[in-house]
Amino acid sequence: MATETPPADAEPEVTAAVTDEQPDDPADAALADALERVAHGAVVSIPSMLLERGLALAFAAVLTNGFSAAAYGVFVLARRIQGFLLSLALGCRSGLSRYLPTADPRTERDLVATFGSLLVVGVAALFGAALYLLAPRITALANEGARFETFLRLFAVGLPATAWLWAATELLRGLEEVGPLNLALRVGFPVGQLLVAVAGLVLADLATVAAGVWAVAGLVGTAVAVWLGRERGLRPRLRGPDARRLHARYVRYTAPLFAGSIATTVQRLGFYPLIAVFLSSVAGGVFAVGVLVGMLVRLPLMGVNQLMPPVAAALHDDDERVALKRLYHATSRLVLVGVTALAVPVVVYRESVMALFGPTFVQYAPLLPAFILAQFFACAAGSVGILLMMTDHQRALLVVNTVITAVLVVTAIPLTVEFGLAGVVGSYLLMLSLNNGLEVAVLYRLEGLQPLTRAHAKPLVAAVPLAAIALAAQSLVGGTAGVLVGTGLGLAAYAVALLWLGFDPVERRLLGTLAARYREAV
Repeated sequence: MATETPPADAEPEVTAAVTDEQPDDPADAALADALERVAHGAVVSIPSMLLERGLALAFAAVLTNGFSAAAYGVFVLARRIQGFLLSLALGCRSGLSRYLPTADPRTERDLVATFGSLLVVGVAALFGAALYLLAPRITALANEGARFETFLRLFAVGLPATAWLWAATELLRGLEEVGPLNLALRVGFPVGQLLVAVAGLVLADLATVAAGVWAVAGLVGTAVAVWLGRERGLRPRLRGPDARRLHARYVRYTAPLFAGSIATTVQRLGFYPLIAVFLSSVAGGVFAVGVLVGMLVRLPLMGVNQLMPPVAAALHDDDERVALKRLYHATSRLVLVGVTALAVPVVVYRESVMALFGPTFVQYAPLLPAFILAQFFACAAGSVGILLMMTDHQRALLVVNTVITAVLVVTAIPLTVEFGLAGVVGSYLLMLSLNNGLEVAVLYRLEGLQPLTRAHAKPLVAAVPLAAIALAAQSLVGGTAGVLVGTGLGLAAYAVALLWLGFDPVERRLLGTLAARYREAV
């Protein structure tokens, strides 16, 4: 597998970082190549994803502080219902990241890119039309007012534009254009979305925000398509000698993933229709904020996942099973290190975190640890879902998601009726925990891959001084100063504890490559 060659003046640093502890066996050579590619993407992805999460939090904070909690709840419920349908449409995009990395640029690449993109946008357009027509009935079922119906229709009109953004950025991911991908999806769209929120605040009109969000998505997606045409020579093409065969292969691969997306969508976004029917718009806003903050904990896994599809697919296609196993172990352990570092301060300082979104949200701070714990369990096994897809076990993934969705449907409604918002949050925690555990079991059964080693206990041990220092600062200092002091000193103690416990050679190789790449970039 080819890797990008660093500039000549940085080559000695990169070589030293990668080869110090690199054995000569073929599996390790393949692993070194894979780690190099993951590290290259992480140099760009990790900072841009941190920025993207910060901009997403700022977007929510502008709306929650600029409008009432009830108004924000109506807005976010309507947007999440659009997101429910968008997620279904995006089930058709998986073939792009699966087949573009190995597609022949002369005969296959344009066919795969065009067919996959049109499939995503076409399905989204159908769903958008259905949502627009059903908006009055959905509004009546949710017992909401005319404002909710207006938001539903605005988001319905914008559904194809939003799907176009995700299809275009999936092309970037499939072609391994890491920089443009992060610039478009992690910087361009969130910045545009935040500017739209500020404009809506100035105009005191949330409908402006609803329309502006999908307008920005369409513009960014179009900019990506233009860039791909100019820089990579990508052209729209549906006909060719092997067009029928390629289209059929794409559909065969994507169909079970599309069907599986129904289950995964219910798992991730089915809570919002449930809240709309049984609870209040304020509960919808609180749940959305809890999920948003919980996604901060997911950042390390999201960073690795940006590059795992092409790397895992290539190792699988080359039958590099040992290298794939080592890659999985190394990345899952390092994901756990990052997830633990982010989770502990958020749980300790949960009231301060929720205060960022206004006083209404502070009273729901006791629910925040459940959101964090849910994401912790979801990340503990690393890129297990992606590995199932990239090893061509999408049908097994469909079965897993169907089982988990059935469990969720059976348990979520009675828990919501009995316990209200706390019941919804409990269902969310149960769903992510069961889903991740079952995926790990299936991956081990089918491929002999499992993430856990003894080294996975090290971040948990190192988290003890982190939590102790954070709690002490909260008690002794308090306020914003306590948050800053406790987080800073706690993370420093966490790092020292990890260094004392030690990293294995594969982890050091990955970290060394990352450090060399950052030095090169600086």
